[in-house]
Amino acid sequence: MPMPRTLPTLTNTHVRVAVQVALLVWFLHGLLTPPPGAAALVCGLAGLGMTLLAVAVVEDRPRTGAWLFAAALAAACTTGLLAPATPWVVLVFAVCGFAAARLGVVPATVLLGAGAAAAAAVTLLRGRDPVELWNVVGLCGMFAYVRAGRARRAAAESERQRALLAERAHVAREVHDILAHSLSAQLIHLESARLTLEAGRYEEAGVLVERARALAKGGLEETRRAVAVLRGDAPAPEEALAALAEEYRRTTGAACALTVAAGPHPLPPEAALAVVRTAQEALTNARKHAAGADVEITLRRPGARYELCVTDSGGTGPAPHAASGGGYGLVGMAERAELIGAALDAGPYGTGFRVRLEGPLAP
Repeated sequence: MPMPRTLPTLTNTHVRVAVQVALLVWFLHGLLTPPPGAAALVCGLAGLGMTLLAVAVVEDRPRTGAWLFAAALAAACTTGLLAPATPWVVLVFAVCGFAAARLGVVPATVLLGAGAAAAAAVTLLRGRDPVELWNVVGLCGMFAYVRAGRARRAAAESERQRALLAERAHVAREVHDILAHSLSAQLIHLESARLTLEAGRYEEAGVLVERARALAKGGLEETRRAVAVLRGDAPAPEEALAALAEEYRRTTGAACALTVAAGPHPLPPEAALAVVRTAQEALTNARKHAAGADVEITLRRPGARYELCVTDSGGTGPAPHAASGGGYGLVGMAERAELIGAALDAGPYGTGFRVRLEGPLAP
């Protein structure tokens, strides 16, 4: 049984091509039936040829295209003077329309002014019906419509580029957060395993390597969760914070207290992701820059706002991995907060360091 055929989707490009072909056929038919005379025929065909040539070259050579449009406009108006009964004004509309679509605002406006003045002059000089002066109004309206369409397309392209850059920045933040958190913890375990091997404690070193392996596996799982988040799935912040706190206690041996205060409203998906990522980055920084520090994580939702605080007590010894990482953690957290209308502040707090994220519960 033959498959049913579907009609192709009609696009703006199809409409434009159809209109241009119709104008071409209309102009040629009106120019050739009946033939107006040798001079008018040559001027009309020359104007049509220069218009088509200008359309072909204007993208690569706009100055040449502008001059060709001007010459085509002059040929069209000359045709109108020699044979006013021909559809010479169609060529004027075509020239000004293509100029509006392909040229900058200044040359296109100059051509519009010249075309409108020439159309009015030919109409008056050849004693045509004054109602044909409405062609000037139509010419200006067509020009405005084409320029507005060009502006809309430029705005849409600008918005598309902005969205693309924002998505790239989003992905970059997610990748940084995952790698900085997972790899820094693995680095600590592997460095500890190396020192343990040098001391001859092989069983203990094996345990550390196994923990590093578990962290690598967790990093892969976190990557999968990040991909799910990018597709619109929001993480559960309470469970994610509990897992981060447990991992911090296991990898550092220090205390990590977690307090989550229930509120009347749930966290929006964007805020939930920002809370988890901010806590993750703050714990990563505590590992790298405050060795042995106890950490307290607090998530509260008073009223219509939420607040996350991650506070460490300050390092009790040198931080052997402080130089690792690219230094984009605080910048990424601030960018993420700004995107969702939240505020982030980070700085010394007592003997340690505090990262605080605060924002509205409404999306």
